[in-house]
Amino acid sequence: MKHLVVVNPKSFGKESDMFSVISNLKTYFEKNELNKDEYQIYISRYPRDAIRVVNKYLSNTSEVVRVYSVGGDGILYDCLNGLIHFPNAQLAIIPYGTTNDFVRAFGEGNQAIFRDIEKQANAPTIPTDVICIGNRYVLNFCGIGIEAATVLKYYEVSRKYPLLAKKLGKHLYMAVIPFAVIDILEKGVASQKYEVIIDGEHYDGAYLGINFANGSCYAGDKTPFPMAHPADGLMEVMMLSGKITPNTAIFVNRYTKGKYYKYPKILRHIRAKEIIVRSNAPMHINADGEAYYGSEINAKIIPAAVNIVAPSGLSYVRRQNNAE
Repeated sequence: MKHLVVVNPKSFGKESDMFSVISNLKTYFEKNELNKDEYQIYISRYPRDAIRVVNKYLSNTSEVVRVYSVGGDGILYDCLNGLIHFPNAQLAIIPYGTTNDFVRAFGEGNQAIFRDIEKQANAPTIPTDVICIGNRYVLNFCGIGIEAATVLKYYEVSRKYPLLAKKLGKHLYMAVIPFAVIDILEKGVASQKYEVIIDGEHYDGAYLGINFANGSCYAGDKTPFPMAHPADGLMEVMMLSGKITPNTAIFVNRYTKGKYYKYPKILRHIRAKEIIVRSNAPMHINADGEAYYGSEINAKIIPAAVNIVAPSGLSYVRRQNNAE
């Protein structure tokens, strides 16, 4: 087996912290007498850089390669999209990012286990589903509508005011919400009409948002899909109807805590294998943190598409089988 470690430097507050992690990784590989042909450590230079690097590495070998994503959800997205077409690839997640949502599918409080290189290097894998959205592949979540619009606003402010973004860090997201709400109202995102086809059936209408997920968690502390399981061959689709009112924040807060079943008139939950969404107006889309605009999405679940490393015998947790 070969080992390719991909590190996102932006996931570390200090450069010294990153090099400490890299040093520990090197020490492990050298202690186990791996030579330079058997392991490589690469520091990603910019978003999507790692897709090319992982793809190239896998293209040059027929051996099994365990790819280690060191950082947050962004570098995990890159590693996944770099290895998705290679049956000899395995994906290990070493969480150091601002958000590490997918590892929460294994339950809470396991970060130390996932950061243990010895456990990661020797653990078995779990065949895991992936959501295919055109030429994008996501492990965890895709959202269309007001939540994605907020993410797009966050990225816009981050690019425009990099010093402010650095100073506020993860708190910047909360700071941009009032400005995102203004954009959402002015651009009509909150009342946008969509053509929605789920497993061949139409659910057309105006929605605040249309979300679908493979994992149960997103945004660091939210668990809107407690029924999700990343290896059951299904996506969890949630369609949010209604209008923005003073009570919207309360409703959204409860929804993100998995209380969707308390709002049957506003939230519609469907388990699906395929979802197509179209709109005449530009759609605001967020796919595992990759935020963009589009006019159509065709998303399909691909069962057992990637082998995810499961250290210490951990397995995926379905937090809730049925509405309480």
